[in-house]
Amino acid sequence: MGATKQDDGSPVPTTDAQRGDSGNKVAGPTPRFILIRRRRGFVDGVYWIGVAHDKETGADIEKEPVWICSVLNVDAYTRDAQGNAWGRLLTWQDADGRKHVWAMPMAMLAGSGEELRAELLRQGLEIAQHADRRRMLGEYLQRERPTVTARCVERTGWHGDAFVLPTETIGDTAAEPIIFQTAAPDGITLGCAGTLKGWRENVAAPCAGNSRLVLALSVGFAGLCIGLIGTEGGGIHLKGASSAGKTTGLALAASMFGLPSFARTWRQTDNALEGVASLHSDLLLILDEIGQLDPKHAGAVAYLLANGQGKGRARRDGSPRAAAAFRLLFLSAGEIGLGDLVTAGGGKQRAGMDVRVIDVPADAGTGHGMFDLVPDGIPAGAFAERLKAAAATHYGHAMPAFLRAVVADVAAKRIDLREMRDKLANGMVGPDDSGQVRRVAQRFALIAAAGELATTFGLTGWLPQEAERAARRCFADWLGARGTTGQAEPAAMLAQVRAFLGAHGESRFSAWVPDERERVTINRAGFRRESTDGPEFFVETEAFRREVCLGFDYQQVAIALRDRGALMPESASRLTRKERLPDCRNARVYRITPAIWEDGQ
Repeated sequence: MGATKQDDGSPVPTTDAQRGDSGNKVAGPTPRFILIRRRRGFVDGVYWIGVAHDKETGADIEKEPVWICSVLNVDAYTRDAQGNAWGRLLTWQDADGRKHVWAMPMAMLAGSGEELRAELLRQGLEIAQHADRRRMLGEYLQRERPTVTARCVERTGWHGDAFVLPTETIGDTAAEPIIFQTAAPDGITLGCAGTLKGWRENVAAPCAGNSRLVLALSVGFAGLCIGLIGTEGGGIHLKGASSAGKTTGLALAASMFGLPSFARTWRQTDNALEGVASLHSDLLLILDEIGQLDPKHAGAVAYLLANGQGKGRARRDGSPRAAAAFRLLFLSAGEIGLGDLVTAGGGKQRAGMDVRVIDVPADAGTGHGMFDLVPDGIPAGAFAERLKAAAATHYGHAMPAFLRAVVADVAAKRIDLREMRDKLANGMVGPDDSGQVRRVAQRFALIAAAGELATTFGLTGWLPQEAERAARRCFADWLGARGTTGQAEPAAMLAQVRAFLGAHGESRFSAWVPDERERVTINRAGFRRESTDGPEFFVETEAFRREVCLGFDYQQVAIALRDRGALMPESASRLTRKERLPDCRNARVYRITPAIWEDGQ
C-alpha cells in the first residue's frame, strides 16, 4: 500500500522506524509503526504495518495496518544527570479530550509490560486486547526516535533554579527540559479550581489575626522554600483537644496545593509514609490524626521525615539499593504529641524529636480553640465551616503563583529569604538559649519569612508582619510548653530520676535507720535516709545504670544530677561514692541529695 494520508491530504507523520540511518525513507516496504488520524475506515491510533512475501510476484508487500492503541506520542527521551534512569515522555488524550503527560521509566518494559499497560489504561489510553497486539505497545515505545532529550528527576521540588512538579516544571529551560519521571504519576493529589483571587479573599485573608491559621498557611509557603535555601526539614504539629479546629488549619494549608485530599492521615506504615514523603519533596506533607500512627514506629518516623532519608534496602543479590531521598516540611495535627505516642509505645522521647517535630499548642487560649478571634456574631464552629467550604472551592492556585514569583528572580529571592530568616531568628532567642531552641527558632523564622514573602507577592491579603507575628506567637507558646530555654536532655533526665524515686522511694529503698514495723524490701535498689531538707537516696550502681537511667547514658544522667547539685560525688572525676551502708557493706553508690526535688518543672 502507498503512503497513508490524512483526510486533509497531508501524509501521516512518519516515525523514525520508517527511516534509514541517513534519515531518507528506505526503498521498498519495511515493517513499521504509523499514526493514523481522521482517516475513513480507521480508528485513530498507533498502527503496526507488517510485511509479507508474495509468492506469486516474489515481492514484499505491506499488510493491512493493525491497531495497537489510541494516539500515543513519544515526545522526548528522558534520562538523569548521570545518564541513567532512561525513559520516554509520553502524551495522549483520553476519551474526554483531556491531555495526559507522563515521563515513563523504561524499566517498566523489563518484564511483561503489564504494569505499564495498567497505568496507561488507568489514565485513559485505549489499548488492543489481543495479546500479540497488546505486547507490541512496548515495541512501539522502544522503536520511536524523538528529536528532543530531557533530563528526568525522580523527586519533585527544586533542581537548580527550576521547580519540578508532576505535570509541569516552573522555571524550566529550553536547552534541556527537566521532567518528573515516576512509575506512579498520580501519587500527589494536586489540582486546581476556583480562582487565585477567590482563594486570597475567602481563604487566606480571613485568617489574619489568627496565629495558628496564619502559621498553617505560612508553613505551606515555607515548604516550597527549604530546597531553595538548602535548610533542614522537619514538622509542625498542632497538638490539642478534639474539635479545637486543628483540621481546619490543615484544610487551609492543603488548599494551597490542590484538592482537600492533598491532606493525608498518619494511619500508614512507616514504609508507606516513606513513599508518600518521597512524592512530596519540597512541597508540604499534611498528616492528620497522629494518634493513628503505630507507637512502635513513631520515633523512627519522626527522624525519617525530618532527615529526608529512607531506609536502606538490598536488592535480590544483596547489593544495596539507593535509599529514597527527599526534603520536606510537614504539617501535622492530633490530640497527643509525638513524644506522648513514643512513650505510650514503651519508647523514650528524645530531645532530637522535639526539634524535628515541634509541638505547637493548638488552643490559642482565647476560648475559641484554634482561633484567636472570630468575626462578630459568628460562632467559632461556623467560622471554621466557612473557611473549609472556601478552601474546597478555591484551591491549587497559591503554590504555582508563589513559585512563579520566586523563579522570576530566583537568586534575589534566595538571598532575601535567608537574610529575613536569620534576622527574625536572631530576634527570637537570647544569648544563653540552647542550640535546640535556636534550631526551632530558625524553623519558625523561615515560616515567617516565607509568609511575608508571599504577602509581598500579593497572595495572602495580609498586612506586612502578619506572618511574623503569628510565628513569634507560636514560638513563644512552644517555648512556654517546653518550660526551658536550655537543652532538653538534662531536664528529661532529671524528670526520669524524680519519677523513679517518686514511684519506688518507699518500696525499693530500705530505711537507713530501720523501723521494726517496716516490711522487708523486695528487689532493693538502695537505701533512703531522712534529713532536715528531705530524703537522701543511696542508689546501688547497677540499679542506677540499668533502671533509673533506662534509655539514657547513665554517665550523662549522673553529670546532669551533679550539675544540678543533686548528686554528691566523691571527687570531680568520680561521680560515685564509697559509703558504709546499714547492711555493713562498704559499697560504691550514687548519693542523690534532696536538691533533686527543687524546682521540678
